[in-house]
Amino acid sequence: MKKQKFKSMLVAASMITLIWACSSNELTVSSDSNLTDLAQASGQLASGSSFTISGSSSSTLSSSSSISGRGGKGGPGRGHLLDGTNFITKDDTLLAIIDAESAGDFRGFRMHGGGGATITHYNSNGDVVSLPELSSTSKPEGCSFSGGQFPQMDALLATIVKTVVDFGTGVTNKKGDNTITRSGSITIIRSGDSSLRTETITFNNYKVNGILIEGTKTKTHSYNSSTGVRISNSSVSNGKITLTDGTVTTWVSTKKRTSTVTLDSNNKPVSGTIVTEGNTSVTLASGTVLFSNTITKPITDDISCGRERHSPVSGTVSTIYKTDTVIIDFGDGSCTNKTITVSINGVVTTKTVGR
Repeated sequence: MKKQKFKSMLVAASMITLIWACSSNELTVSSDSNLTDLAQASGQLASGSSFTISGSSSSTLSSSSSISGRGGKGGPGRGHLLDGTNFITKDDTLLAIIDAESAGDFRGFRMHGGGGATITHYNSNGDVVSLPELSSTSKPEGCSFSGGQFPQMDALLATIVKTVVDFGTGVTNKKGDNTITRSGSITIIRSGDSSLRTETITFNNYKVNGILIEGTKTKTHSYNSSTGVRISNSSVSNGKITLTDGTVTTWVSTKKRTSTVTLDSNNKPVSGTIVTEGNTSVTLASGTVLFSNTITKPITDDISCGRERHSPVSGTVSTIYKTDTVIIDFGDGSCTNKTITVSINGVVTTKTVGR
């Protein structure tokens, strides 16, 4: 009798916990899966590559499907699957950070285009120029000018002096339970020549699910014709992210990408590397770190790997988000290696990477 009563108490406690979790918008997936999503997002954000990590939500979902039971606007674990990417964010704050970091990149164009923005490119005569549609399975991904990896796209982008990404008074993109509303606009101004190009990206009353993003992102792209080395530097000035409760955070970001790419007779990249360094931080007025994404060992993509390896082949990135810490080690440089090492709050596991 006592055993039956104890069992009934356990069932009741479980039901209460379930009701509390649902009413508090808590996770409907395991904590490990949620933090693997964070690892995947932080790894992509640092490297500019697009990949999935085994155990993440997107390892079983395509970018065109919704996350059943995980969608919605904000709250711990209420994930967002971003259009045209393998980014999954567990709440609105991380969503806004990724949105800010991706603005102006090709991946950002896919994300914002899929989110319903009107994207208009202008040449120096004021004429509208069309870029080819950028699918989620094709590159370039994380960088505006690709560093010679995609010369035809780079040549077309070089003719564009201004791009406007406009959501007007607000556009809501909803897939299943996954809802993202963006408003305002992003403007990209380009100048320079083949040896040195500059992009200036500004946010104009730009909000993501009510979170305001401010600041100016500046990118420079240099090319040394004698060595074939291309270097892209980016930095953010006066960066602020204001949360929906009025909390103002400081957004700081610097990145450097060094590209050495060899093309064949058809202008197809066949060898070379893209090496990324840098860090991003979002801090409260008290100095408390809300988010940091630090490349502790330069991240290297090997062009010669082709489709054999979809993620970087080496490098380390350390991410802090609120109370969680995730560290990814991409490996020893091998194209054939399909695994990475992931540390989640000190617990180290080996996970498979793919597209």
